[in-house]
Amino acid sequence: MRESERVRVSIITGVSRGLGAELMAQLSARGDRVVGIGRDPTRLTVPERVQLHEADLARPETLPAPDQFADWLAGASCAALVHNAATVEPIGAVGALPPDQVATAVTVNLTAPMLLTNAFLAALPADLPATILFISSRAAKSPIEGWSVYGATKRAGEVFFDALAGQLAGRRRVSVAIAQPGVMDTGMQATIRRAAAAGAWFPDADRFLAMHERGELPSPAEVAAGIIAEHLLEVTVQ
Repeated sequence: MRESERVRVSIITGVSRGLGAELMAQLSARGDRVVGIGRDPTRLTVPERVQLHEADLARPETLPAPDQFADWLAGASCAALVHNAATVEPIGAVGALPPDQVATAVTVNLTAPMLLTNAFLAALPADLPATILFISSRAAKSPIEGWSVYGATKRAGEVFFDALAGQLAGRRRVSVAIAQPGVMDTGMQATIRRAAAAGAWFPDADRFLAMHERGELPSPAEVAAGIIAEHLLEVTVQ
């Protein structure tokens, strides 16, 4: 395959808005063939090189199986799987958390990335270079009161992907990375502000509200560019 024919397939979750939408736009602009996985892709307008796949990360039975990944990877010179989708809800004190929201958060933030990674690796040809990237949070390392579920799922996700990195240490063509991009001006921050305004138990709310009021939240475009430069600029063929 000539260099001019090289193409990376980048599979991204949570592309409807925020960081995921920016990763999709910027990677497709670089020439990637992007597959965006989301609940309601039909309402999105996307670049020509983007394919949308409908799946609800809160319902594991809707997630793509290995044969679907194999179809997406056909003809690729390298690949990337980016676990971006996540929910910060429920926010509040343990003992007052809605059980259905706890179950949804665990499924979306942790179970879905595990299952998608399992299917991706099952379909990945042995000679195809690939990167698996988990978008985590600083809350995984520094617990935030009121974010117990979010922080716990991100911490558990990091443990899973650290273990996977060890498993794949001898497979030089596949790398595993974890990114902790920090706060940014996304819908998640809007959810945090709404929860604080509604009186949810969140002792650190004032700090997050002040960052928004002072315009200190980076844009998703800035954060996406940094993640691409650090983790997705290219996949080295060894």
